[in-house]
Amino acid sequence: MAENRINSSQEDNRSRALEKVSEHPLVPSAYYPYGEDEVHLRDYLQIILRRKWIVITFLLTVFTTVTIGTFMIKPQYKSTVTIKIDKENPNLLTFKDVYAVERPEEDYYQTQYKVLKSRNLARRVIRQMKLDINPEFSGQKAEIKVASFLKKPDNLLKEEGIDSSFVDGFLKRIEVLPQQKSRLVNVSFTSYNPELAARVTDSIAKSFIDLNIESKFEATQQAREWLEKQLEAMKAKVEQAEEKLNEYAGKNEIIFLESKVDEKDGKSSSSENLVSKKLGALSTEMITATSERIQKEAIYNEVKSGDAEASPIVMNNAMVQGLRKDYAALESDYSQNLKIYKPDYPKMVKLKELMDQVKKRLDTETKRVVSSIRKDYDAAVKRETYLKSAFNNQKQEALDLNNRAVQYQILKREADTNKELYHGLLQRLKETGISASLTSSNIQILDRAEVPKSPFKPKRMLNVLLSLVIGLFGGIGLAFFAEYLDNTIKTPEDIEKKMYMPSLGLVPLYAPEKILPKSRSGKDRVPAKQPKASPVEYISHTDSKSQLSEAYSSIRTFLLFSSAGKPPKVMMVTSARREEGKTTTAINTAISLTKSNARTVIVDADMRRPRLHKVFKVSNTSGLSSFLSGNEELGDTLIKHTDIPNLDVITSGPLPPNPAELLSSYRLRELIDGLYPLYSYIIFDTPPILGLSDAAIASTQTDGVIMVVRSGQTPKEAAVQAKKILESVNAKVLGVVLNAINEPNMKYGYYSYYQYYYQNYTSDEK
Repeated sequence: MAENRINSSQEDNRSRALEKVSEHPLVPSAYYPYGEDEVHLRDYLQIILRRKWIVITFLLTVFTTVTIGTFMIKPQYKSTVTIKIDKENPNLLTFKDVYAVERPEEDYYQTQYKVLKSRNLARRVIRQMKLDINPEFSGQKAEIKVASFLKKPDNLLKEEGIDSSFVDGFLKRIEVLPQQKSRLVNVSFTSYNPELAARVTDSIAKSFIDLNIESKFEATQQAREWLEKQLEAMKAKVEQAEEKLNEYAGKNEIIFLESKVDEKDGKSSSSENLVSKKLGALSTEMITATSERIQKEAIYNEVKSGDAEASPIVMNNAMVQGLRKDYAALESDYSQNLKIYKPDYPKMVKLKELMDQVKKRLDTETKRVVSSIRKDYDAAVKRETYLKSAFNNQKQEALDLNNRAVQYQILKREADTNKELYHGLLQRLKETGISASLTSSNIQILDRAEVPKSPFKPKRMLNVLLSLVIGLFGGIGLAFFAEYLDNTIKTPEDIEKKMYMPSLGLVPLYAPEKILPKSRSGKDRVPAKQPKASPVEYISHTDSKSQLSEAYSSIRTFLLFSSAGKPPKVMMVTSARREEGKTTTAINTAISLTKSNARTVIVDADMRRPRLHKVFKVSNTSGLSSFLSGNEELGDTLIKHTDIPNLDVITSGPLPPNPAELLSSYRLRELIDGLYPLYSYIIFDTPPILGLSDAAIASTQTDGVIMVVRSGQTPKEAAVQAKKILESVNAKVLGVVLNAINEPNMKYGYYSYYQYYYQNYTSDEK
């Protein structure tokens, strides 16, 4: 009867357990994350704080390296001389070239800058100052010889007795820096000796000026030699051209008259031959004769066609005018006397005779004037005819002369051109002789080199400051690059944005001897006392005021309110990979659940690498594997009590060869049904999800799954893949616990301070 009552009691409990399980259906979780937050400056600051050791390490490395290197480098001094280079326009010839070549001013100055760093100028300075035996340069020379010997024996090139490598090293110390928008250029030389740097710089400037003067002198000498040769050849050409010209002129009877002669050089400015001159004279005379003939012909035609006495020529004649006056006077007297006397009166007859005589003389004179006009016209016609004939003859002679003068003009132009070239070369030869004696230069030293008082390099303060700046910004850049390459889950935001899962809580990194922040009075707070041998799995029991204990208390609160109605009773704790803190999370979560006087049992379902028996220091001779295989039943042998009130544990038992097959058997459901009425909460500690099927199988028998992710170590891909596996078997994922998080990884940097301040506020007030 008793056994029947026990069996009936167990059946009732099992039915009630099944009814309670049905209150929490196994459905996949659904989570809708918050929208993307706007990137703030605090986010970048969090990255820098999270990667502060990268920044600090890079900064210290750069700073130390640069500082040591700066103080180990031998100081170098640089001296500078300022040179003024004016534009040079050499004209060795007075006439222009046949082809005009454009020489921009920029090309000239660029050429001068190249000359300042030329090997020829360097060898001049080295020989002049005997730098090849100077201790500073001799050491460099020895190094060059050693390097050349190691590289290629007996192959050291020499330039006029100076090693080419030595010249290269000397040129590397020269710096040519033109000043913008001016004709000034700064020439600097670097040396370990400040006085030597100043002397070498001045020597470079002086040698540059000497080289410029020598170049001009050599160019002048070459031009003089060329001019002398050309002058001799041109003189022979001039003589030959003049001989040909004179010979041709004499043969063809071509005579030119010089109209104007220059007193300075004896050259005629213009010339004219006799035929052309005579033709010109005849042309002038003919034009004059034609004009006169036309004029006299007009007068003759006027006299001939009309009344001769009324002609202006006749009337303007003095004789005719006098006779007309006499006749008019006599006619006037006759008319007056006719009033008194009769016509036959003697006085009247005498007057009439006088009038007739004057009239006769007037007619005679008029005829004489008309005859004179006709004779003048005839003479003008004859003269015009003669001049036309003479002009035509002279014109023909001039045309013949022009035909003969074509070759003469060719010879004359050749002779004149040769004379001009000859005189130009002769003039330039005289100028070249004068310029050869001049030593002026278009280059001058504006500011001489001074002995530098401080080294040019290394600039220690600048290098140190630059190392700090470069180290800081380089470290920050490296930190952001490391952050870019880091694909692990680090913050609750990563869980929400990358995994699309809710965060159940944050578990800070375990630090037993962590220094706590200062109190409001300014004194350091005394750390909470913790047992030195207390493991992290017991932290919720041994130190209930610690951050870890508060974190697991927060997780308990999330679990209690994770579902509407009643909280999940059967829960499973797992992780994507190994060593992410799932066992620690399972134990501390179970301990936190017992603080509300709720009985809790934790089952070690990791039958591959079990740990619960080691943590609680209990026997593992029988456990979950014994029950699932049918070798053990639910009882005190299977369930082991711990030192923590209200917390029991079922260990994994002997390691089986087929854990996944055992977890998939119906015995697991029977175990849950048996534990359901005995405990308020049942927590399974399972193996990692990836690579093993144990956790996926066990998740189908629980009310919810708690997934543990280790901050900064669990890759995003692994966490997302683990979530997909759980969703594929319709497991209800309650959320994610972010384990071992560093304070810099938390979005709010003062989270730990506020938490400590809040939890200790009451004790401080007391």
